[in-house]
Amino acid sequence: MAGVNDTVAVALITSLSTLSAAGVAGAATAWVTGRQLRHQSVLARQERAERRAADHREVCRGVYETFLSRADEAYRVLDEGWFAAPFTESGRWEAGFAARRALDEAYVRVRLAGPDDVAERGAEVVRGIGDEFRLHARLVAGGPDAAGSAAEREPSARTRALRVRADGSWEFVAAARRALTGEAADERPPAGRTASL
Repeated sequence: MAGVNDTVAVALITSLSTLSAAGVAGAATAWVTGRQLRHQSVLARQERAERRAADHREVCRGVYETFLSRADEAYRVLDEGWFAAPFTESGRWEAGFAARRALDEAYVRVRLAGPDDVAERGAEVVRGIGDEFRLHARLVAGGPDAAGSAAEREPSARTRALRVRADGSWEFVAAARRALTGEAADERPPAGRTASL
């Protein structure tokens, strides 16, 4: 009987060591798999965050481009007004109102998209355009029967208005570029040229 006990003992030891090895291997596999899954989860979260950030940048880029386009439309209406002689047709005033309204709507989107620095630069562009419309209206009202366009009668006023346009647009583009890419804008473009996003 002693031989049987030794055989049973060896069998039990062998089976227990096999089961222990399987348990250790299973635990190690579970630990490695869990670690891989946690790592993949972290990577997936980072990828989703990067995708959201990229999507947000694209939305902002579209908002900023729309704002600049609406500002350009207002500038075109102003340019027509500066060179019109005389500036009395109501259609031109209506075009100016429509351009400013479209600009205001685009500016609201800039404020929503942010960041604050870009919204502040956008507010400066809107103020500059509003000031230029008021200046032009004052010049036209001050001399409705005068010969020549407002630009011919007050060239220095138009020059100052163009400087405000250029400065405001450049500052907006610089802030937008920082918001979109994190890069500072290059040096201010030469007079007559504008920076692009």
